[in-house]
Amino acid sequence: MKTTALTVQLPEDDAQFLEAYAKEHSVSVADLFARYARRLQHAPRVPHPENLKFTGAVPADVDTRAEYRQHLAAKHR
Repeated sequence: MKTTALTVQLPEDDAQFLEAYAKEHSVSVADLFARYARRLQHAPRVPHPENLKFTGAVPADVDTRAEYRQHLAAKHR
């Protein structure tokens, strides 16, 4: 597999934690990042329910245009 060098700047305490964690689990810090990147690639890309509530996202099964027309009709009676 082709690899690429990547520089990541982290707060010192985070970097020390990663180095200690990697040593404790007999892997390199690069392996930790690579594993995490692979997990992110396969993670579902569905917004968290709290974000949906915050942004006001509407479920896909709702006909938003019909709802809006009904809202306007009721508003302007």
